[in-house]
Amino acid sequence: MSEERRRVLAMLAAGRIGVEEAEALLDALEEARPAAPSERFLRVSVRSEDGDRLEFRLPLALARAALSLLPDQARARVRAHGVDLEALLSGPAGLPSGKLVDLHDEDGNDVVIEVVGP
Repeated sequence: MSEERRRVLAMLAAGRIGVEEAEALLDALEEARPAAPSERFLRVSVRSEDGDRLEFRLPLALARAALSLLPDQARARVRAHGVDLEALLSGPAGLPSGKLVDLHDEDGNDVVIEVVGP
């Protein structure tokens, strides 16, 4: 069993994700292939007013499944800034490289979502 599958199952066992979310992630892992040098990624960077940072890169092939893990509250905040993440990721496979989302709110929180790679 791969490390990624173990992580998904551990999140499920800990109650951090539901059965449907785990199933979507496991399905996406089965469909995903190892990243080729030419593969593009969705890069997400979040910085809070408190100085906390979260950054990760996700192959575009897994981005739709990962979106299901984003809390509704976070989706609503991004949507309030006029960005529909679901529409962006369900659009044509040829997402443009570069920043898709660059948000800064009044509380000092920053969110940057961009497509990186060739």
